[in-house]
Amino acid sequence: VFDGVMTDCEAQINGRRCGYLHQGAFYTFKSDVSERIFFGDKEKVLEVKVSKESANASVNLAERRADYWNFGGISRPVYVEALPAQFIDRTAIDADADGSFYTDVFLGVAMGSNTKVVAELTDINGKAIGKSIETPINGGTDKAIVKGKFDNIKNWTPETPNLYYVTFSLVQNGKVLHKVKERFGFRTIEVKESDGIYVNGQKISVRGVNRHSFRPETGRTLNKQANYDDVKLIKEMNMNAVRLSHYPSDPDFLDACDELGLYVMVELAGWHGK
Repeated sequence: VFDGVMTDCEAQINGRRCGYLHQGAFYTFKSDVSERIFFGDKEKVLEVKVSKESANASVNLAERRADYWNFGGISRPVYVEALPAQFIDRTAIDADADGSFYTDVFLGVAMGSNTKVVAELTDINGKAIGKSIETPINGGTDKAIVKGKFDNIKNWTPETPNLYYVTFSLVQNGKVLHKVKERFGFRTIEVKESDGIYVNGQKISVRGVNRHSFRPETGRTLNKQANYDDVKLIKEMNMNAVRLSHYPSDPDFLDACDELGLYVMVELAGWHGK
């Protein structure tokens, strides 16, 4: 797994290619290296080739000709992720202020019969909230929709950044195959034309600042402390929002915004020309 490489990136393990050419500096990308890495191996050599210029003209305009300092190379963590044969690949959570809960659960492979996804909600201290939600998976599909409603929940706002955990378990024939745990908040965001932005039914005033992911000492490579320090500084300046200019941030920064209370406008690195 590569969390961020600028710009075009190719990788090999012991001289054998793993994955394909990746373009785009600020996005996590993965390669399946199941046939390259085995438990018990004494040594594997990972070689990464990073091109200063992209072969894609649009990527160059967005990332190499943009209005910020350029720092080429591997800027975010690189690591090996071990998963079972049947696994939860990713989730997309939509939790509203009234306690309504909806999640798309994307699976790594299509599942057979007698399979279900179980969702269990807890507060930030681990106390169970409501009943678990069980969703059967029809044989041959690689996606489950988990939905329900929880009572007496506390909403997320920048002033009251209440958070919850949800654990998704992939279960087949009574056996848990894989678990993932996500942190999130219940909130409803509405944009009303010619009026403004409403959060949990309350009209808000957005007061924020642009933010780049870099430091003079480390370039684009930031640790968790640096990301949290930026959010604390923005909060100390009496702001409630941040715009990521002009690319997605490190995951740690988004975690800090959730935890400490900041609205986030995420920009995607791209260039729209004639």
